[in-house]
Amino acid sequence: MSQLLETLLKHHRKQLSRYALVGALATLSHYALFLALIPSLPALLASLLGAGLGTWISYQGNNRWTFSRANGDARANQALRFCMSAAGYNLGNALLMLLLLRLEPDSPLLMQVLSTLCLTLVSYWINRTWTFKNELA
Repeated sequence: MSQLLETLLKHHRKQLSRYALVGALATLSHYALFLALIPSLPALLASLLGAGLGTWISYQGNNRWTFSRANGDARANQALRFCMSAAGYNLGNALLMLLLLRLEPDSPLLMQVLSTLCLTLVSYWINRTWTFKNELA
């Protein structure tokens, strides 16, 4: 294997593992708030508020660690791109939760897990190829 290919693979493994760790922390935060709010709020609203917290944590972690720039500054339009991709993710989450809760209204946690699993790969691809494109890890 060429040196260039090895370096590129190492870079992508590092970036993917960082993305996964940030995503795990964001997801744990999402779920913690979701579970704390579900006794007093409708499941969909609890899910959306948890998603908002998870989104903020995801942006901070990915901007500062996964896709950080050498000078530490984000490009001017990066936050806007992240907000747009997060809005798409959260809209997808809300729509999927509406559908899943109609199918199984007594299992909101299971439905949230299924929604998260379905949307994770899509969000990684969007963030990797568009939101943080050309950022260095």
